[in-house]
Amino acid sequence: MAHQDFSKKKALVIEDMAEARIMQRKMLSDFGFGSIEVAMKAETAVELLQTQAFDVILSDYNLGKGKDGQQLLEEVRHSKLISNTATYLMVTAETSIEMVMGAIEYQPDGYITKPFSQALLQRRLNKLLETKEKLYDVNVALDKNDHAAAIEAAKIVIAKHPALKGRCGRIIGESLLELKDYDKALSLFNSTLKERKMPWALFGKAKSYFLMGELEKAEQSFKQLMLDNRFFVSAYDWLAKILIRQGKQEEAQATLIEAVNRSPKNLLRQIELGNISLTLNDFITAEMAYRRAVFLAKHSCYNTADVYLKHLESLVNMTNEGPLSSRQRSHFESTLKKVHESFYDDPDDRATTYGYDISVHLADHDINGAHQIYNTWLEDIKTGLTSAPSKQQSLKYARAFGG
Repeated sequence: MAHQDFSKKKALVIEDMAEARIMQRKMLSDFGFGSIEVAMKAETAVELLQTQAFDVILSDYNLGKGKDGQQLLEEVRHSKLISNTATYLMVTAETSIEMVMGAIEYQPDGYITKPFSQALLQRRLNKLLETKEKLYDVNVALDKNDHAAAIEAAKIVIAKHPALKGRCGRIIGESLLELKDYDKALSLFNSTLKERKMPWALFGKAKSYFLMGELEKAEQSFKQLMLDNRFFVSAYDWLAKILIRQGKQEEAQATLIEAVNRSPKNLLRQIELGNISLTLNDFITAEMAYRRAVFLAKHSCYNTADVYLKHLESLVNMTNEGPLSSRQRSHFESTLKKVHESFYDDPDDRATTYGYDISVHLADHDINGAHQIYNTWLEDIKTGLTSAPSKQQSLKYARAFGG
């Protein structure tokens, strides 16, 4: 096998341990990489990926306190911060079955187990990049969201390189789902399952049924997937979607609670749990889910005002039962401060926070404090910094402040 020329390639090393970081950087430098960036944690990696494109990403699975390598991969793939032509190699202390199985939807291109030699890393990278070259046209089409072109390119690859049939079959199946050609996708996933019991094919089959509106069959397939590998957490998300469609809100919430217990660092799942808990008026669960989401959002590409405002909303809803406890109050203040720091330029967001802040003060019977906030709100309206209160709010405040 010919050695790759790495001189024109950019690498990113994501590793929280200093020794390993220095060693991996040296190895890549010895291979001749033209440029090597280093990130100590997932958050720094997201910031680098937002501004630069990398050919090779070498990420440790265990990144200390924040997100792990798998969650980082899910986020950056989902938000298209990594192109399909890039190579993502996961570095792990042990390739446990739960780790690999948890990653069916967003899989890395490969795994390498610590400790590894320079020669092994070079062989692994050579092989991965060689495969990426064979799939180059397929991945370019996927990056352009041209699924029809991706299918055609994948068929050509299968004819040329039969060993890549499984990889290409999966891409064709997922592209057919994107093109809403559900019957074709379903028959491809089924014929794959006849040959070999591939988890991705069962996942595709379940998604096909869901998208065709055959919810019972979808439910059976997702449950089968969860039985086959109990670490496949994204099956829970899909099962929750089915239950919501069937109007079984409580069951959907229970499913998401189980998923969150298995994988608590997934931001979108926490938001989903928060949303369904709000609709069920289960404000305690909603508050907990949104509080975790606020914690996870800070360095994420999903860092939007909505996550923070929903957390405040869940706390304000609790005031219907009476004042917030001191602990809840401090959660409220903490998130409010974050909105002030990051999202206060938006007039609607500012108005929403004013409304929530007044509600919390009124629940505390702190009429003066609430009135002061209201006066600040009115001043801000004059300078165009904020939207005005709704009619309903204005009536409520008139009654509260005797105006």
